[in-house]
Amino acid sequence: MARRKISTELKEILEKIPQDKKAIAARLADELVFMQATLAELKQQVKETGTLEHFQQGKQDFMRESPALRSYNNTLKQYNSTFKQLCDLLPKEDTTRSTGNPLYDFIEDKDV
Repeated sequence: MARRKISTELKEILEKIPQDKKAIAARLADELVFMQATLAELKQQVKETGTLEHFQQGKQDFMRESPALRSYNNTLKQYNSTFKQLCDLLPKEDTTRSTGNPLYDFIEDKDV
């Protein structure tokens, strides 16, 4: 099995994952890399053949959604879900100090 290249974005995320979660993160990243390649292939196929196809089987004769488009949409949903799982392994940022809201920051600094 050929090893696919991990994107810079995934590498940056993997570097931030705590050591005790690195094995899980690596497996998720491998799946994401595979899905990225699959999505690229499916996208190219949809560009070439279109989003609809003529379907005929027996008396049935109609236009239907392209199987490549259906596969693309399903893979994209799974990709997003897997990416979220990977991001959930990142350490939580400390948001208690700065809210990004100048009014709240001012009030916090004035509390005695």
